[in-house]
Amino acid sequence: MANTINRISGNGAASVGASRNSQHSKQDTSLTTANPQSEGGGDEVQITSVATQLATIGQGLSDSSPIDEGRVARIRQALADGSYKISGQQIASGLLQSDHYLKQIGL
Repeated sequence: MANTINRISGNGAASVGASRNSQHSKQDTSLTTANPQSEGGGDEVQITSVATQLATIGQGLSDSSPIDEGRVARIRQALADGSYKISGQQIASGLLQSDHYLKQIGL
């Protein structure tokens, strides 16, 4: 006796697996992530250009110098004693510079 579930007919797990494989091959596979049937036995991974750019940025950040502990201590002290001055001009300049860098990498 054959069973039919979601347009898949068969008498057991083997026939369901075969039906799933045939349905999967009909689907759009424009982004290949793995190919275990290849002769080399290796997997294939495709990374978008944005992912590559983000990886490069991440590597650059991890290679950058550590936090300037002396500067942090000076700012902490200035905040504590009320002498820290906030410059709207410097904040705006930094935001514009960040926007410029993001446009350069297409984000």
